Amino acid sequence: MILLAESGSTKTQWCAIFSDKIEKLHNTSGINPILLSIDEIESIVRPVLAEITLSEVEAIYYFGAGCSSVSLKEKVGKALFSIFQADEIIVDTDLLAACLALAGNKPAVIGLLGTGSNSCLWNGSEIEFKVPSLGYILGDEGGGVSLGKQLISDFLKNQMPLNLRIKFIEKYDVSTEIVLDRVYQLQMPNRYLAGFAPFIEKNIKEDYCLDLITGQFDCFLKRNILQYKNVTELDLHFCGSIAYVHRNLLVPVCEKYNLNVGKIVKEPLDDLTQFLKEKFYY
Repeated sequence: MILLAESGSTKTQWCAIFSDKIEKLHNTSGINPILLSIDEIESIVRPVLAEITLSEVEAIYYFGAGCSSVSLKEKVGKALFSIFQADEIIVDTDLLAACLALAGNKPAVIGLLGTGSNSCLWNGSEIEFKVPSLGYILGDEGGGVSLGKQLISDFLKNQMPLNLRIKFIEKYDVSTEIVLDRVYQLQMPNRYLAGFAPFIEKNIKEDYCLDLITGQFDCFLKRNILQYKNVTELDLHFCGSIAYVHRNLLVPVCEKYNLNVGKIVKEPLDDLTQFLKEKFYY
């Protein structure tokens, strides 16, 4: 059995891949090794043991947000090994998972727009080049964190229209003191900020929300996607909750730059499980 994990900053999806079937396991919390210690990662992963037979695990494939360097991959690998003791543990980025799931062996440009954002140029066998994401403080344009950050900042600085301010107050318990404490003092400020993004979806007919999200998409394309060579000659695939939910707004922004939008999926997990099943069992 191959144990597969596909993790973002919000949730981690698990699958057990057998030669004759694929079993989806319960999700656990998101894992970002930039923000979590080895012990904290272990505590998130450990409940998976209750759903599998440990002796059946042949290999573990973990694709996750934040696994951008050797040291961060090693941190996740150590946490996984301490729990599963598997002989083969592969840790790589959620970006690679998206490449394999969306493009397979065909060259393409890949964009991730979920809690955070990321992108790369995929040559069909490896990531040839990528503009660094830089995380939720310096980057993540177009992702849920960046959307939430702009939304809450506009609210606190009185830049949000009055009718939306009223709706915002009715839905969220926010004040300058609460927000500053959650963002600068407590853990997982990225999740907290991304939690405001659904407000945009629910009020998407408002000009303010339309301008906010299309502006974020435009920023993502300019600062990331348009840097890749021959970008207008390749398919541009997207995955992630923000890309999927707002795909009717994302596509026109891409078309403005003559980009060829291909697949837009919420999650790469289904295609990724098939890829690994064929790799190991066929």
